[in-house]
Amino acid sequence: MQLRIMGCSGGEADGERLTGLLVNGTVAIDAGSITQALTVDEQIRIRHIFISHSHLDHICTLPFFTKNLFGHIEDPVVIHALPETLDVLRRHLFNDELWPDFSVIPSPDKPIIRYTEIEPEKVYEVEGLAITPIRVNHLVPCVGYKVDDGKSAFIFTSDTAETDRIYEIANATKHLKYFITEASFPNEQAWLAEASKHLTPNKLGEELKKLAADVPVGIYHLTPGDRPVMLPQLKAIPDKRIRLLEQNAVLEF
Repeated sequence: MQLRIMGCSGGEADGERLTGLLVNGTVAIDAGSITQALTVDEQIRIRHIFISHSHLDHICTLPFFTKNLFGHIEDPVVIHALPETLDVLRRHLFNDELWPDFSVIPSPDKPIIRYTEIEPEKVYEVEGLAITPIRVNHLVPCVGYKVDDGKSAFIFTSDTAETDRIYEIANATKHLKYFITEASFPNEQAWLAEASKHLTPNKLGEELKKLAADVPVGIYHLTPGDRPVMLPQLKAIPDKRIRLLEQNAVLEF
């Protein structure tokens, strides 16, 4: 399995917290950075996008992505998301006011994108991958994902405050190779992390005590302006598995 980091807000080159992962060149997890990270030819290869939740940093390049695909694909790209998330996309993004509705363009029979509702903990098999959404604890309905090709697997928590189920599933995954989770605000802003349902480095350190697997733990979603403060706080966590995800990194499992 190949995992490409399209957006993470962990590395030196990051600007805003735009989130996106690309698996084997054809399946995207979130769409905050597709058109920034990929060439048009690479974008055309994507067949499925699994969205974790409706916040802009996870969906904001979807409109430009749909326009880039126009005239280049025969079958629609499938957008997989919770019903609540799809409702937000329909009402507030692809609504013919903010952006054209590419779920019916160029025609309802042959659109650019097609929506599919997902259910937490149901397995979806696409492109040789088994993808399982898992509820996490965020301000809006949100899922993380387990991505498994039968030989290796990784877990992406997406944005979350304290949560349990995704750690239980990680601990039950025999061939887990990587665990990706967040830290959004410095310890001094614990009140803001609690209000917005994110993690500080201190909270992250407590959460990772739930992870039994000895696998790398990639951290993403640092607020860029707080990065200088957060880096020493992350380094102070007594967990050698932690590392920052780097923009454009390619991981092979």
